[in-house]
Formats: sequence, structure tokens, C-alpha cells
Amino acid sequence: MEDNNGTEVWDRTDDPYFVDKAWLDTIVVVGLTCFVLCLMKLSKVATSKMGMIFGMIGMTALVAGYWADEAYTYDDGRWLIAVSMAPGILLGLTSALSVEITSLPELVGAYNGFGGFAAALEAIALYVDPNAKNFLRGGHFIDEKTQAMLWVQAIALVLSIVIGMMTFTGSMIACLKLHGTIASKPRVIPYRSIITLLLFAAMVLFGTLSFTAGQDWNDRVLGLTFIIIVSFLASVYGVIAVMAIGGGDMPVSISFLNALSGMSTSAAGFMLSNEALVVSGAFICCSGIILTLVMCKNMNRSISKVLVGGFGDGGGGSSSVNAKSEKVVGTVKEATAWDVFELLTNARKVIIVPGYGMAVAKAQHACAELACKLRAKDINVLFAIHPVAGRMPGHMNVLLAEAKVPYDITFALDDINADFADTDVALVLGANDIVNPGAQTDADSPIAGMPVLEVWKATHTICMKRSLNVGYAGVDNPLFVNDNNIMFLGDAKTSLLKLISLLDEPSAHFSTPASSLFLGSGESMRDIEAPKPKKKTHQRVKSVDPFLAQI
Repeated sequence: MEDNNGTEVWDRTDDPYFVDKAWLDTIVVVGLTCFVLCLMKLSKVATSKMGMIFGMIGMTALVAGYWADEAYTYDDGRWLIAVSMAPGILLGLTSALSVEITSLPELVGAYNGFGGFAAALEAIALYVDPNAKNFLRGGHFIDEKTQAMLWVQAIALVLSIVIGMMTFTGSMIACLKLHGTIASKPRVIPYRSIITLLLFAAMVLFGTLSFTAGQDWNDRVLGLTFIIIVSFLASVYGVIAVMAIGGGDMPVSISFLNALSGMSTSAAGFMLSNEALVVSGAFICCSGIILTLVMCKNMNRSISKVLVGGFGDGGGGSSSVNAKSEKVVGTVKEATAWDVFELLTNARKVIIVPGYGMAVAKAQHACAELACKLRAKDINVLFAIHPVAGRMPGHMNVLLAEAKVPYDITFALDDINADFADTDVALVLGANDIVNPGAQTDADSPIAGMPVLEVWKATHTICMKRSLNVGYAGVDNPLFVNDNNIMFLGDAKTSLLKLISLLDEPSAHFSTPASSLFLGSGESMRDIEAPKPKKKTHQRVKSVDPFLAQI
């Protein structure tokens, strides 16, 4: 129908879905409820798979609901959107199936970046939309938006671009650092504070000019130029900000970028008047911020220091940040597979501390098999997980879960730290900074005050590493020269397979007592030879350990 001016308008009475959108509101409530259940289930490893299923159901319901609603799609647009989703679906399935679980940090970082990039592209597209100032239904004019609504939409549009592009470029730099393409050493540009202030001032200026001084919605000349300038400046800041963050803070930066991607999504929801985007983006933003603060607490770092950057050279060499920290002096005792085997088999209780070295060596399955065989010998084996072990929150939990390590033998730092005092052997597998005693003894250390796993309190500690290089924080580890510590150097997976092969030989016993492995700093380690096999004796068959059955 037409109004008095001859303009074609949509007759609301002819559209029952416009009058009664209860069906869409119901789908939105169902979808958002699934997101809430997703977050609840993801809080525990044992229920995390169900949480992912809830998340997929919620997202599918929301996409289908808005795809069917004529306020967003109509005529051929529906099929164009369906076709445009195909590459994303294909890319998501390919990446999920092809990317190894040890590369999950990079994948998570990339997904964060693409989320922010999508929000920024939505904002740019809305700015050049000829109908951005109107309400439409099925492609027909309904009403004009009020001036207040347009200003809220404009502010949300600029925020979507700024936060989205910052998240995109920052996440891409984080991915390259995690992958090793870019060295994880922090790179802080000169006069960074002044440059940052100028960048944000310029973003505010050009963002404002996009809607004032003669520019308005759908200004495809000067206004669009200003929008592109804002996008470029935000991208530059994203690069500068993450380049300044060292490898030691990379897990925190990933969770913070995740929060930013949620913030950009929420801003896009305000921009598009889409309540589902607003709420789901707020979920992501709030959960990401909470996780960031929790991780900062576990690293004894403030969020402001993380964002300022300059912590952790990650290069295995000296760094200016640890120039004042105590220099570790002492003799390292290097052990063989035979030495480690005897310590483990003579123990009653063993705590394994996995770190990033386990992920790099893809040794989680070998680690699980070692634990299985030790448990089969009635040795109590537990796993201690530090909150910031690896390169993203929960990195070690994911790897151990993938190797089918039971959830009930994996413990967080606060739950297991007190157990080291009555532990026979603490086996550190590719970890460094998270077991550094200097966090408690060296006030000048960059990680001073950081909660660490107190492995040195165990009767014996075994550190399995490729070399004696420093960790991502760039500080020496006095644990390596402790009297009760031995170093088992080499590739984690290869070393674990050596131990497993020894455990597969039930007749392998050694004449030298385990105490001889700690003779003093001046005496060298020696190989322990196996004597002749002892006469076999019949033993009563024990029940099979459930963990053994899983392996």
C-alpha cells in the first residue's frame, strides 16, 4: 500500500509475523539459554563436551531463526546468505579436522580475530547501506529511525570497527607468535604511549567526522574515507599492542582478545538492533574478562601490566627484564633413562607436571601410557595443572583429555600444591616457569610472587626438557641445580617412549639404589646396568585398572 505522499509502505496487518513475533522471540530465548548452559558445562572438564553441544544447538537455532525472519532476509537474499555461509562452514570443518590439538592456541586466536573482523565488516557495510536510517520489513519501508536511535547506532558502528579491527590484527600477530613465525620476544616501539594516545585521538576524530561536518550515513566519498581511516588506525594499534606483549603473557593476551571479540559482537548487536548478538557478545566478553583476571592473578600480574607489555622474551636468552634477578649458580645432574626408570618404579606416589614442551613434542599420549603403566604397578600417579601452562587457558587439560587421562587424577594448582611434600617423585614434563622456585625466593625476578607448583618439595624431582634454556619468562630456574633434582634431557616423546619400553620389561631390576643418583654436585652420573633376569614367579592376577583399559 501507499501513504498520502505516494510512498510505498508495508501494511503491518498483512504480516502476522510482524504483529506476533513470538516464534522468533522463542527461538532467541532457546538459543541464548543454550549459550548459558554451554558456559555452565564448560566450567568442568567432565561436562565440557556437553557444553560444546549446547553451544552448537544454540548457534544453529539463532542462525536459522534470523535467516527465516523477513526483517533480515527476504527474496533472493536468503539464498545468497546461505551460499555465503558455505565457505565459512567448509573452513570451520576443515580447520577443526586438520589442525592438530597441539595447535589449538593458534586456532583459538584466529577464531577470535575472524569474529572481530566480521563485526568490523558489518559496520562498514551498514554505513554504506542506503536504508540504514529506516526500518524495513521484507525489503519494504516501515518507518524512520529516531535521531537518538541513529546516534546510538553510529556510536556502536564506530566501536565495532575500532574493537573489531584491533582484535583482528592483534589476534593474527598472536597466532604468528604462538606458531613461531614471529619471535615471541616483546617489541615495544619508541614513544609508544604518545603514539597510542595520538592513534586513539585520531580514531575519535575521524569517527566523529564520519557522521558530522556534512557527512552522514551512505556517504560513499568523504564519509567512507574517514571510516576506512578509522579501520586502518585501529589495525595499526592492534599490531603495536600485541607486538609489545611477550611470550610469558601470551595466554593472558589470548583470553583478553577473546573478550574484545565478544565486545565487538555486542556492539554490532546494538548497531543492527539484534538482541541475540548483544547478549551472546556480552557472554563472550564477560567470560573472557573474568578468565583474563583469573589468569593475571595466577601469574601475579595486573591486567594493565599485561597490556603495557614488555614481559617475557621467549627466546631463551637474557632479557633486560631479568637483569636484576639472581643468577643461578650450581651443578646440573643429568640422568639417563635407567636412572629415571628406577626412581619412578621405587616410588609410591608420582605427580606429573605437564608443560608446553609436552605439547610441542606431541607427547600427551606417551605421557598417558606412562601413567597407565605406573598405575598398573600400584603407584599412585596424579597430574598437576598450572592455570597458565601452555599457550592458552586450559591447554594442558585439553591435551590430557585428548589422551584419555581420567579427570579425577588431574588437579589444579591450589588443589595439589600441598601434596608435593609427601610425594616421592615429581616429574616435570616440558615445564619451566610454572615450577620456578625463584617466584618465591627472588624478589627481583620478573615472576616474583607468581603462584607456582612447588615440585621441589617432593623427595625427588625429574625435569624432562630439550635443553637447559630459560622459559618464556626469560629467567633462570634454580630448580635445575637443586640437590634433589636430576635433568633428563631430550625430546619429551622420545624420552617417554624409552621409559615405557623399560616398564615393558618386568625382569629389569637394578643393583644400584636410587639414593646414589644424588651423590653430590661434584660426582657425575653413571649408567646402571641390568643384572641377569630373575627366576619368574607366579603372581595372582589383579583387576585391570580402568585407565589401563582405556589406553
